[in-house]
Amino acid sequence: MKQIFYTAILVLSCQLGVYAQTESETISEDKNEEKVEKYQPFNFNLQVKNMHLWRGYRVTDAPMTAADVNYLSKNGKFKAGLWGGSGFNGDYHEFDYYVSYTTGGFNFAIWDINNYSDYPDAKIFNYDIGKTSHFIDVSAAYTFKKIPLKLSWATIVLGRDFYENDNGELKNSFSHYVEGSYILTQKENWSLGVYAGFAFSATSDDDTNFYGPKSGFNNIGVVYNRDLNVFDKITIPVSATAMWNTIQDYGAIQVAVNLF
Repeated sequence: MKQIFYTAILVLSCQLGVYAQTESETISEDKNEEKVEKYQPFNFNLQVKNMHLWRGYRVTDAPMTAADVNYLSKNGKFKAGLWGGSGFNGDYHEFDYYVSYTTGGFNFAIWDINNYSDYPDAKIFNYDIGKTSHFIDVSAAYTFKKIPLKLSWATIVLGRDFYENDNGELKNSFSHYVEGSYILTQKENWSLGVYAGFAFSATSDDDTNFYGPKSGFNNIGVVYNRDLNVFDKITIPVSATAMWNTIQDYGAIQVAVNLF
């Protein structure tokens, strides 16, 4: 009789164990479903800077805001968005479109960059080489997994990147920009990195390109990133970038705050 009793207890325990395991798996599945439900395809980000640097350019020396509205696919690989910048003094205006795809350490992107600050009469859908305020930038980048190194190559394929040949015709310069960046130190809430960018054009009659009057290292810099804790409740990413342009012979420091 005791043997039957113990056997019944053993079977009941096993059944409860199976039930508990199944219940645990169900809860885990429910949590995963909750994570899936939390997927947000559309995002909006706002950044404030003391000035705006881009590939060795001081795009504006005035404080500015940058807004990014984008769509991100569920697998996190495809992204498409609108990016806009505006200077506090009203001298800088930019409105861009972009798409990108990321997989296995590779990132491919196409940007329609429309900085119309110096083109007050430019039409937004005009892409004529001598009149447009747009230029189309195509890039490919690879981030290594075992070392904190990223290499990228970008080429301007259309728009206001041109030269005049001997016949007086405007031709695409196809200016290239190659950059390597490396994270020297990365801690829990801050990191320090360096980068170097080289600009050139293989098609223009002289050595001029979109980034300057000659080929060379137009963008060498140091980047410090940090998560700033406010009232121990809010974390705000901030960064400081020191940049030197050996072609244009100037330097600058950009401080950026990501508000959300």
